[in-house]
Amino acid sequence: MFPRRALMLLAACALGAPIARAMPLEAVYAVSQAGVTVMEVELTLDMTEGRYRLVSVSRARGIGRLFLPAEQRAEAEGRLAGREVQPARYLAEGEWRGTPRRTLLEFAGATPRPVVLEPPEGPDRIPVPPEAREGAIDTLSALVRLSRDAAATGRCDLTGAVFDGRRKMEWSSRTIGTDAPPLRGITGEALRCRLESRLVGGFRRGDDPARAGRPREADAWIATLGPGQPPMPLRVEFPSTFLGAFRLDLVRINRSGP
Repeated sequence: MFPRRALMLLAACALGAPIARAMPLEAVYAVSQAGVTVMEVELTLDMTEGRYRLVSVSRARGIGRLFLPAEQRAEAEGRLAGREVQPARYLAEGEWRGTPRRTLLEFAGATPRPVVLEPPEGPDRIPVPPEAREGAIDTLSALVRLSRDAAATGRCDLTGAVFDGRRKMEWSSRTIGTDAPPLRGITGEALRCRLESRLVGGFRRGDDPARAGRPREADAWIATLGPGQPPMPLRVEFPSTFLGAFRLDLVRINRSGP
């Protein structure tokens, strides 16, 4: 199955150049496996000098309908403080194997608090205690943080922790260098980043933590596509699975403004 946690971490890894006033931006990506499109991802960012809202909608396409959720939606909002983010609320909704799923997180200071968790977590998973959640943010807010840092520094050297309501993951990104853009019709240079995530909390009972928490890596190519545009991920490549390698490619960008 497609590594959903890696998709959440990587799909918008540079959507955050500072913006003086709201200018909603929509980016559409195609996810392919062994060259066949299996998913479409739409990201919508609305950001001002002091606040942000990021929405992600993923839909299974073609053969992907056989093994991926039909549709999943996630939304994060919060405040901005320099390159840092201060999340206020995170909502994720969808369906998995015929069961509706809904997660609502609210943030009290530096600690995310699950307000809604449907279905409730069963006894087979070890819960992440509040003290272990301190300092973690939601996955979409982590994308905004990474993106603003990349826009300010031209690099992607950052670490952090995320909590999705059930699991805690640590992630890191580092600069590999610059390459020619991997997509046709785009000139200039693209920043290449290596990203890694690993599960550190919320293991299922009986799982081997060393095995369940092994690092997951991906490579991302990021570039600025025009004046006034924030840096955008052009391509993300995930490690091969027995079904073939996964790849996420930018299809189009829509931006509204004066």
